[in-house]
Amino acid sequence: MKILGKFLKILGKIVLTLAAFLIVCILFYFGKLKFEELQAHREIKAVQTEMKPLSAEYIPENISILSIGEAAHGCKEMQELKLSVFKEMVEKRGFTAFALEADYGECAEINRFIQGGEGSAEEMVQKFAFPIYHTKEMAELISWMREWNESAPEEKKVRFYGFDMQDPEGSYAFLKDYSLSHKLTTEEEFSKNLDCIKGENFSLNEKNAGEVIAFLDSLKEKAVKSPEEENKDKQDFLMELNTVRQAAETWLSKEDSSVLRDRDMEENVKKILEIEQKIGSGKLVISAHDGHIQKENPIYNSMGVLLTKDFGGAYYAVGTDVWKVTDNIKVLGEAKRTVQSFVSVDPLAAQARFTKGKQYALYFSSITDEKSKVYQLIHNPMNMLQLGEGYTFVMRFFPKSYRVKSEPVQRYDSMIYLYEGNPIEILEKK
Repeated sequence: MKILGKFLKILGKIVLTLAAFLIVCILFYFGKLKFEELQAHREIKAVQTEMKPLSAEYIPENISILSIGEAAHGCKEMQELKLSVFKEMVEKRGFTAFALEADYGECAEINRFIQGGEGSAEEMVQKFAFPIYHTKEMAELISWMREWNESAPEEKKVRFYGFDMQDPEGSYAFLKDYSLSHKLTTEEEFSKNLDCIKGENFSLNEKNAGEVIAFLDSLKEKAVKSPEEENKDKQDFLMELNTVRQAAETWLSKEDSSVLRDRDMEENVKKILEIEQKIGSGKLVISAHDGHIQKENPIYNSMGVLLTKDFGGAYYAVGTDVWKVTDNIKVLGEAKRTVQSFVSVDPLAAQARFTKGKQYALYFSSITDEKSKVYQLIHNPMNMLQLGEGYTFVMRFFPKSYRVKSEPVQRYDSMIYLYEGNPIEILEKK
């Protein structure tokens, strides 16, 4: 018994020592993170001389695609920037289209409202498959576009597009109506092949994806051969066939889903640009997460990397960052959402607290003095927020899960910095 007692006493000391060591390590780890935050939050007066407002006058005139990024999807101010940037480019540069990280089908329905169709902007935001867009801010963007069109001449009217393909359900009704009204197939045949993308019984999978693709291809072949002249409905039909096909292909492809998705999105942006070159100014604003629009990505060729390769200087990327964001974010692996706060530790975002409205922009091409503090900052790696649409408490222990470290000039042409971001409020369907 004495030996057992000594053993337990030694074991207890070992456990206490290990626990104390673990506590010291945790305190050191979080203390280091807090120190980095305090360091990044220091005032940098040199930055204040380079601060500019959001304005089209600082953006090159030769661009045909301007992208506005989001450091966090669930931030209200990031959504407000969509309208701010689009208004600037429409009113001062003659842009005629806005394209969103959302499916083409649901955005086509919203576009019909913008062109004078029935409904309200609040009803239109409910068309989005992503609940992050069921907001007052997105309704304001849609309302502004409709109001602009009411008085704009035909050549300056604006249009709304989507370039994603993750939620093909939004295309079901239009594809069915067009296919049957143009006698491309029978109702029985359509239902047999495409009821698997119908909202209430969505069942697209690796088993039926091949049949879906074959059926979509047959519809496209018939539509293309149709003597009907090109019009908006036919254009939407062909685009929606394509994006639903892309959704089906993800079930069959062996490629990484992120690689495939970004390549498909870039393909869709190019097709939208081709449409606008025929009917509009040939200039569009696109909006997506910072990770999609950035011009350099060390992990894979994301949409912005591909657009940069294809369009060079005609593609212009505006990144965003915020010092502290309180984000409305989906809980990873669950249907519910949560509101959580994150700090970017971006020293340039920290400087936004010294500006009116706590927001400013840096246009990197105008910062040319290599000896200046700001030039050195933007040409050296720094932490920036890139918060995805999925939260788990483990992220609290690994800030790298929502931050990237990179040179701002490598990823973007300019950046809009905010000091604080607030969570979106998701509108309930009436």
